[in-house]
Amino acid sequence: MQNYTLIGKTRKSYGIKGEMKLHISEKFLEDIVNLKVVFLKINGKQVPYFVESVRIGNALMIKFEDINTPEETHAISSKEVYARDEDLIPEDERLFEVEGLEFEKYNGFTIIDSEKGRVGVIKDVVEYPQQEMAVVEFEEREILIPLNHKLIEAVNEAKKELILNLPDGLLEL
Repeated sequence: MQNYTLIGKTRKSYGIKGEMKLHISEKFLEDIVNLKVVFLKINGKQVPYFVESVRIGNALMIKFEDINTPEETHAISSKEVYARDEDLIPEDERLFEVEGLEFEKYNGFTIIDSEKGRVGVIKDVVEYPQQEMAVVEFEEREILIPLNHKLIEAVNEAKKELILNLPDGLLEL
């Protein structure tokens, strides 16, 4: 017997080529870009839909194979989206989105810049009026790195890593 996990819900049609908006639980954002097939709950059953493409912009968009018009997407809008458990990333390898997480718990995590690599270990998290800042030892000096949701690409809980896309020049200040 196949086991499925609810990962999100289809939304409304987007454009004229059969794309549609998709809401996915944050925990499964990493999964959706790698899935080849998802299952929509239609009349109480999981029906397979093969993923042609997924793109992330202001909203998450999905295009299914053989769905090519707004009328065809309308028939599958507002449906629960499931993935086979075997197709999901194992919990210990999962990168988590950080929206809504409390940064204080990341003391001791290593900051990794997506371009430059390892920056350093978070020694402390300091709260400022605009945002929280990580205090990190970098090249024998302490620097402050903003813990802004827009800079954080992912969190790897298992490896205790924060993966950031730091602005150019931040490490040189």
